[in-house]
Amino acid sequence: MEGLKESFRSIESYLGSTVHDVLEWLYGERDRGSKPDEQQMLDRFASRWSEGWNDDITIIRIDENQETYLRTGREMLDRFHRETFTRDRSQTVSLEQRLSAPLSDGVVFTGIADRVGRTEQGRLFVVDYKTSRSKGNGSEFSEGLQAPLYAACVLKLHGERVALAGYHYLRHGTTQWRRIDDEQAERLWARVLELVGETESAGDFPARPGILCAWCGFNAHCPAAEVPDRFAGGLRYAQSTR
Repeated sequence: MEGLKESFRSIESYLGSTVHDVLEWLYGERDRGSKPDEQQMLDRFASRWSEGWNDDITIIRIDENQETYLRTGREMLDRFHRETFTRDRSQTVSLEQRLSAPLSDGVVFTGIADRVGRTEQGRLFVVDYKTSRSKGNGSEFSEGLQAPLYAACVLKLHGERVALAGYHYLRHGTTQWRRIDDEQAERLWARVLELVGETESAGDFPARPGILCAWCGFNAHCPAAEVPDRFAGGLRYAQSTR
């Protein structure tokens, strides 16, 4: 599929990026001395949604519509503002910070942290905002490595020994934290290098079709794709535009 462009962007992806944009704006405004209320925040969400919308954004679940996702976005942001933002006394260190850590010759870990901050007690933390319907299960390939690796980068960047790595699940209004110290950070880097080595030594990469095929922008081109009818919105769009 070299040279091919994804045929569509899922509305879930668009919802996530728009909500993240609003959260970045919310904390940015606070850092500038402003105190955006809920209505200002929701107006920002509506504006960013309409400005960024285009025909390539596709509803995968065929029994849903755009209003379903707009309502979900408003509900997540409303809850976050009411239950988290108004009570948050932490200091923002950076928003949407690009992080990087060279691990060996030719291997560099990179990522973008949603928010890096310090608690009222001065503890460094990294938090990643999730708009997914369910919480991660903690496995490496769910969300287990992402925030801890960001925290490991932040430790190195700030020359500190302990940081908190968190996921805030916006649909549920809950945050899961994990303490990362410099010894754990070294184990995380070793695990990444191990995974890189496994990938480089693999000679075959067989297709692994599953439910996520429905959200893949290349599913119309992939002979192994398995897309259930109830999640066929993207596939139908891709086929109609070929």
